[in-house]
Amino acid sequence: MSLKDKIVNAKKTTWVTNGLETQEIKTLVELARISAKIELARLDRGMTQKEFADFMGVTQGMVSKWESREYNFTIKSLNEICEKLGLGCDIDIYSENIKAEYTADKWEAESITNIKRFRLPKDMGLTEGIA
Repeated sequence: MSLKDKIVNAKKTTWVTNGLETQEIKTLVELARISAKIELARLDRGMTQKEFADFMGVTQGMVSKWESREYNFTIKSLNEICEKLGLGCDIDIYSENIKAEYTADKWEAESITNIKRFRLPKDMGLTEGIA
């Protein structure tokens, strides 16, 4: 049995999240995802935290905080980090009721369709963008 099969067939458990509010769990998950993306960007570049800090124009301690999964990013700081790393930053706010009606595949397919429909004015120097 492959690792993927084991993960798919694993029993779900809630012991890790017992006693945590839903909002707190969502916050922890999002912080972990953001921190992991930043750490992967550093590792993909073959950089130490110090080298990455120099590249980003911050201290090594700040990079350590970013990667700790505990740093509370502001939208401004997150956008600045993503721009420097060439990553997209899509803050997706949606109705829980609406999203619950979709499967992950359908949600992604419709999001891509909606993104393709959106066009920025030509005088901005871009022809496509994300709303």
